[in-house]
Amino acid sequence: MKRLGVIGGMGPEATSDLFLKIIKNTPAKNDQEHIPIVIDNYPQIPDRTAFLKGLGESPLPFLLESVTRLEKCEVDYLCMPCNTAHYFVNEIREYTDIPFLSIVESTLEAIISNGKKYKKIGLITTDGTLIGKIYHKVFEKKNIEIKDFDKDIQRNIMDCIYLVKAGEKDKAAEIFAKTYSEIIDNGFECLIAGCTEIPVLLPFVDLSLADVYDATELLAQKAVSVCLKG
Repeated sequence: MKRLGVIGGMGPEATSDLFLKIIKNTPAKNDQEHIPIVIDNYPQIPDRTAFLKGLGESPLPFLLESVTRLEKCEVDYLCMPCNTAHYFVNEIREYTDIPFLSIVESTLEAIISNGKKYKKIGLITTDGTLIGKIYHKVFEKKNIEIKDFDKDIQRNIMDCIYLVKAGEKDKAAEIFAKTYSEIIDNGFECLIAGCTEIPVLLPFVDLSLADVYDATELLAQKAVSVCLKG
């Protein structure tokens, strides 16, 4: 069994969501059968979307600082419950010899494994993830196209994300439910919850209306799989 290191705090509730999903996806019959995890909850990492919009400090030195702390804890794998921060995935992999589990690659694997040919895939994520084409670049390598939402929908998604970060989940859920309905009305048959705040809001919508891939859940499953193999 291998030890997992989590670059966390982006935000803290999203990190908590990943941790709980790892526990729920572990086929453990007692405490000792759960995988060992070290979480570096580091909320002081600068806003990733602000940086990609040219409005803030680079998160990269802070991300590498977190990696260094986790290296000292002798973790065997790394992961990061923040989709936008995956803009720096290549720099992280170059910085450390510890294998890094990508939330984007885990999601792509799940969609390919499903075998369905979707006509309209939507990505519920931050402006920063869209600006950095964090999912688009990885998916295009497999000839899978992601279609963007209109500006009003994307603005509402961003409002929901920052409301969750601010602890205003009920308000976020109300906005998200209306926004989700608009997305479905626009013909999206496959949706990726590609911001780690979004899965917190999924219980408030009808998931039977589209195939919804919870990227956090898929990262949790990937982490459990590789760590248990060890």
